[in-house]
Amino acid sequence: MKKTYLFKKILIIEDEDIFLKPLSKFLTMNQFQVNIAKNALTGIDLQDNINFDLIITDLRLEGINGLQAINAIIANYPDAKIIVISGYLKEDSEFNEIRSNPHVNAIFEKPVDFNILLERIKEILQ
Repeated sequence: MKKTYLFKKILIIEDEDIFLKPLSKFLTMNQFQVNIAKNALTGIDLQDNINFDLIITDLRLEGINGLQAINAIIANYPDAKIIVISGYLKEDSEFNEIRSNPHVNAIFEKPVDFNILLERIKEILQ
């Protein structure tokens, strides 16, 4: 029996429109309900109001960064499923902490193949 992902709720925390818009469109076309936060504080507030099935976050964000957002979210939602996507993984000092964080289900480096990302999302949400 094929698993349907219709209306699974995904939050994308990303401040770069050049990545955010195509990813949001791609996920929407693949039957996910997508919400967008352009900064971590907005993302945390949205999670408090909606409780998403999956959160996709960048690491480098204005204000508080992606790692701080992850820590704030898992403090209140320890079962949260999280994917990190960044263009600067190897350069970020938080990379080792992200890699060893049991709440981070996957890590991708930009540019991301959306089809590979989609497969990983489906695995996580099963």
